[in-house]
Amino acid sequence: MRVPPEGLPGGRIRAMCGRYTQTAAFDELALRFGITVEDTGLEDLSPRYNVAPSQSVPIVVAHNGGRHLVMARWGFHPVWMKTSTLAPINAKAETVATSRMFQAAVKRHRCLVPADGFYEWKPVPGQRRKQPYYLRLKGGGLFAFAGLYTPGDAQAAAPATCTIITTTPNDLVAAIHNRMPVILERDDEVRWADARVNDPAMVLPCLRPLPASLMEGYPVSTLVSSPGNEGSRLVQPIR
Repeated sequence: MRVPPEGLPGGRIRAMCGRYTQTAAFDELALRFGITVEDTGLEDLSPRYNVAPSQSVPIVVAHNGGRHLVMARWGFHPVWMKTSTLAPINAKAETVATSRMFQAAVKRHRCLVPADGFYEWKPVPGQRRKQPYYLRLKGGGLFAFAGLYTPGDAQAAAPATCTIITTTPNDLVAAIHNRMPVILERDDEVRWADARVNDPAMVLPCLRPLPASLMEGYPVSTLVSSPGNEGSRLVQPIR
């Protein structure tokens, strides 16, 4: 399998951002992100404490003047790409507008990826293991990663897919990892999700690290390292 530069499909931990949580119900997502089009089939979203690559995740997309909440497989796979093995879960903010993989999506297929936290692994000095940390907004709450997506193609039996954009870390995340996902500030959410904007120069300034003062993080159980584990115990702090 060819390895994407920033992410591996299938749940192996290699890159930022490779695991996150999305525990909000449909009604909460609809209120927070201004979902204006009622799509069926998403009312029974379950809390998820260990979202992993290749899984189906809710994303917010703008279409026909409204905002939709749709499901997409985490791992970007344009319809023109013949191989099925390369499906990057992340895209670098610094090169996303010039990358052949992502440059069209930056113009036409930007999305919000709802989340309430993400995990990152820090090497333990003198040991051959990494300690997982859970990072979130200070005090908790929903936010949106900056994402890109590919629309689904029913005739080709191809699902919608998505990727999360990463950037340089703020001071909090830098102590753990050398990248972090782009967490959009509220004003930037509006601009990033505006389907009427197709000039990358208008949206690329949104792709900056969220200030460390707005975030908090703490170590959690290594149970999160297995994508088969789920539940609120994964985000409980450990001593």
